[in-house]
Amino acid sequence: MSMPSKERFRCEILSWKRVLADAKRLSKIIKDSGYDFHLVVAIGRGGFVPARILCDYLLIRDLATMKVEHWGIAATRTGKTVIKFPLCADIKDKRVLLVDDITDTGETLRVSIEYLRDFRPEEIRTAVLLHKTCSATIPNYFVRKIVKWRWVIFPWHIWEDLTGFIRTLRDTGTSCEEDIIRELKQRYRITAHPRMVREILSEVQSNRGTPVKY
Repeated sequence: MSMPSKERFRCEILSWKRVLADAKRLSKIIKDSGYDFHLVVAIGRGGFVPARILCDYLLIRDLATMKVEHWGIAATRTGKTVIKFPLCADIKDKRVLLVDDITDTGETLRVSIEYLRDFRPEEIRTAVLLHKTCSATIPNYFVRKIVKWRWVIFPWHIWEDLTGFIRTLRDTGTSCEEDIIRELKQRYRITAHPRMVREILSEVQSNRGTPVKY
């Protein structure tokens, strides 16, 4: 995938209202497929919230999780996609719905599917809220396609991503609140609330020597 430069690219921030509406639409798409699942497996961390919402709408009680690492904070890559925390559930002969929030390169879904196949489920189908067409893996179910690449910020990682962006700006010499707000808008098309920027700046300054944990 040809990814835009980290220094300047578009971001899209999603609201909780939008996420809930998309999750409800996704559940209807899954229901309309006529396929029943025994359990949902959430890919952490992005898939935790969508998976729980889908369990609600699909009336599925069993929810298992696994942790996959690929992306770090604020659109940075952590390197090779790996299973960090394994699945702790018996899915043999089960119909599994594997859930994440979004596809990007497609590596997370690909690695997750290959990993789960070793547990000998009856079938694995995949669902995400948003599917980027640059992804090498196409999910079975999704709500919207993203054709022109952008970094999507879901409400469960907005603080984390903004912290990453603000650290980057500070490291390149942008330090005052007004300049950071302007640069967030110009570089990433993010309209940040001054109070949030102020709070993050305070944390960044007080932990300047502390390494970021991805």
